[in-house]
Amino acid sequence: MAQGVWVAVALIPTLLVNQKSQRDLQPDILWIEYLGWTQWVVGFAVEVVADYQKAVFRNDEKNQGKFIRTGLWSVSRHPNYFGEILLWFGLYMAAFPSLRDLEHWSILSPVLNMFIIVGFSGLPPLETYAAKKWGKDPEYQKYKAKTPILVPKLW
Repeated sequence: MAQGVWVAVALIPTLLVNQKSQRDLQPDILWIEYLGWTQWVVGFAVEVVADYQKAVFRNDEKNQGKFIRTGLWSVSRHPNYFGEILLWFGLYMAAFPSLRDLEHWSILSPVLNMFIIVGFSGLPPLETYAAKKWGKDPEYQKYKAKTPILVPKLW
């Protein structure tokens, strides 16, 4: 039930636009919509690639008990969550031109998703788990010191 509510809340900007009649929509596609859809695609791709890389890593027996630090995981400790956050903000940006008045409060949808991931059910439990499992490993300490928790460091 909670997951269903979360999905409904996450989709509020898109649902608001989808319930509008054609005459209520922004007539021309604006740059922010292109930017929003591009951000959604990038976020989706980052999330899918990160999840794929982790699955391949975990399925390799020689990686048993090790932490992943290759691919996207070399530039962020949680690239899948970074992609998730990007795509929800992208949906809001794509919907933005067609939103009116109080509908702009639907920005709270991606903000809530980010809050849940960053402050509640995403990063905190995984960081606690990693600290317990690999906290004494010097390689993990180096990885943790040089790799951002969420936003990839590309330079």
